[in-house]
Amino acid sequence: MPDSRRVVVTGLGLASPLGCDVEEFWTRVTTGALATGPVTRFATDGYPTHLAAEVDEPGLSDPDPDTPRSVRYLRHGIGAALRTAGLERGDAARERAGIVVGTVMGARPHLEELRRQGVEPARGGPWDSPGLLAHDPARVFGLRGPRQVVAAGCAAGNTALAMAADEIRTGRAEVMVAGGVDELSEAVFQLFTTLRALAPDRVRPFDRDRRGMLPSEGAGVLVLESLGHALGRGARVLAELPGWAVAADAHHMTAPHPKSAGLLHCMEQSLRRAGLRPDEIDHVSAHGTGTPANDALEAAALAAFFVPHGGRPALSSLKGMLGHSQGAASALEAIACVLAVGRDRVPGNPTLDHPDDACAPLDLVRGPARDLRVRAALSNAFGFGGNTSSVVLTRYDG
Repeated sequence: MPDSRRVVVTGLGLASPLGCDVEEFWTRVTTGALATGPVTRFATDGYPTHLAAEVDEPGLSDPDPDTPRSVRYLRHGIGAALRTAGLERGDAARERAGIVVGTVMGARPHLEELRRQGVEPARGGPWDSPGLLAHDPARVFGLRGPRQVVAAGCAAGNTALAMAADEIRTGRAEVMVAGGVDELSEAVFQLFTTLRALAPDRVRPFDRDRRGMLPSEGAGVLVLESLGHALGRGARVLAELPGWAVAADAHHMTAPHPKSAGLLHCMEQSLRRAGLRPDEIDHVSAHGTGTPANDALEAAALAAFFVPHGGRPALSSLKGMLGHSQGAASALEAIACVLAVGRDRVPGNPTLDHPDDACAPLDLVRGPARDLRVRAALSNAFGFGGNTSSVVLTRYDG
C-alpha cells in the first residue's frame, strides 16, 4: 500500500469513567482501577443491582447541562484528539476531514432524563436524530468531509474506525475523526436486567465465577490520517491501522453464533488485510463482557484462531474495570491498543481470580498490567444483531 493510502493514528481523545484525559485513563487502566460504583443518573430501586460506571463530568471541557451528555463526551474527546494530532479547527476544515461516530443509544438517554424531570421533549427537537452525533461535531470543529453515524450495536466503535479507514484508503478523505459514544441509559439498564445479564458486584471477564456485565458510558475518539498526509505536515504518528473488518453472524438478534462465525471471519480478514499471521499478534483486547455465554464463545474462538498457528497473545478485557460503555467500548479499547503499542505495556484483568478452565489455552494477563514488546494488537467487538468487528493496530517504525 503506498504511503498516500496507508492509515495511521495521529490523535487520541476520550471521556471515560476512568478519566477524561488520555494519560489519566492509561494510568488507571494499567493499575487495576475499577470505575463501577452506585448509579447516580437514575433511581435503581427494584433492580437486582445498583451499580454502573459513570463519567466524572467536572473533567469535561463543556459542562452545559442542556446539551446531552453523549454530545458533551464526544465534543470533549474530539477536541482532545485534534489537539493531540496538532490539527486546529481551520486546519481540519481545509484538509478534507470527515467524521464517523458509532453509537447504540444516540441522545435518547437525554430524552429519558427530560421525562424523569417531568418535561416532555418536543417532537422533532434538536436531539431527536442520532445523525446529530456526527452533524454537531462536524459543525463545531469544521469537519467538511464525509460524515456518518453507525448503529452497529456494541461493535459500533470498531465499525466506525473501519468505515473511517475506508474513506482514507479510497482517497475520499485525508483526515477522519472516528470513534464511539454512549451515555448511561435506564432503558439499557432495564434491558440487561430483563436478560438477567447484570453482575451483582463486579465484572469478571473470563473468570469461572463471572455473573454478568455492568453498563457504562463515555466516548473514545481517534484521528486517522493517510500516512502521506501525516508525514507531509510533520505529524507524530502514534500507530498504524493496517487491518480492519466488519461482519455479521446472521444468526440471532441477541445470541452470538454458536461457532463465532462473524468474529472468526473478522479476525481472519483484518489480519489478512494487515499482512500479518496470527502468531505475529502480541496482544488481544477482547470484547470480554463477563457474561457466561459471551466469554465462553469468545475464548473458544480465540483459541481456535490462534493456537493452531502458534499464536498466544496476551489477552485482556477492559470491561472488568470500565464496565460496558456500549458504542464507546471498542473505541476506548482501540485507544488502549494504540497506547499498548507505543508503550510496550498491556492492561490486565484485575478482577480475574479464578480463570475459567476453558481459557487454559489462552494467555490471560493476571493482575493490573504486563510489560512486554507489543508490535501488533488486535481489538475485537461484537454486539446485538450479530454485529462483529476487528481492528489491527501496529507499531509505526517509519
